[in-house]
Amino acid sequence: MAGIARRIRGADVQYVFGRFRTVRAAYSGYRWATEGRPSAAKSGEGACATLFPGTDVNKAVQAIRDDAVYVGLRLPPDIVSEILEFARSEPLHAIYDPDGPTFRYEDVVNGRAADGRPMPVGGIREPSRCPAVQAVINDPVLRSIVSRYVKHSPRIVKPILHWSFGSSMEDEERRRLKHIVIDYHYDVGGFNFVYASFYITDTDRYSGAHVMMKRSHNKKPLRMLLGSAVASEEAVRKQFGIENEITIEGPAGTGFVQDTSCYHRASSPTRGDRLMLAIRFIN
Repeated sequence: MAGIARRIRGADVQYVFGRFRTVRAAYSGYRWATEGRPSAAKSGEGACATLFPGTDVNKAVQAIRDDAVYVGLRLPPDIVSEILEFARSEPLHAIYDPDGPTFRYEDVVNGRAADGRPMPVGGIREPSRCPAVQAVINDPVLRSIVSRYVKHSPRIVKPILHWSFGSSMEDEERRRLKHIVIDYHYDVGGFNFVYASFYITDTDRYSGAHVMMKRSHNKKPLRMLLGSAVASEEAVRKQFGIENEITIEGPAGTGFVQDTSCYHRASSPTRGDRLMLAIRFIN
């Protein structure tokens, strides 16, 4: 509650109120009333060829409404290869020291850069410079899923391309170095938001696979809505049932679209590196 009060004083009203589903629904209704149904050009319908032929958009949207996630997209191999090559060649920055010295992917061994710094995650600036990343952002099927789910065309599109490095690093050290997504949390990206994520490397539970609690986007008790967006694994499993917990594993190219107001986290990578492209569609 103290954290929320600070946000209110700081005029971060989206973070305060965007966690409430009724507020998000009202925002969608307002955008629909003032802008109408997203046009074909904006939603992607009837536009250029898609990277995801055969995708049932209605089925995808319904899956997100029901479970908070649709797992079923697959990037073509050439798109995966182009993004991977781009990420291997670009300078990286530490998430805990974004203005510090940059380094290269090949410099990191067992979670440490060549200069000895511990390195849980390395980020790439402006990944949309990669044409393959831009192709994913602009894909008509992906845009249609997003716009139909939120019922309007998001105004902010933010791509993120991060390496998570496999190592024997303890979780407490990861947290200290701002690799905090290894803990269960839900996002409050604005008044409305949905994220699309794609594994660019083969990913399993030992290399940073995404873990989430299905249906936790709809049924949070008031204490979870008013408190911190972070919760313990025990609390999340007790509230929503371990039977609703899923780990999304798959080969390079595996993609999913998620309402990240659900509880989710990343596995700590211990046996391999993970490269993931995440595209945030907000407001």
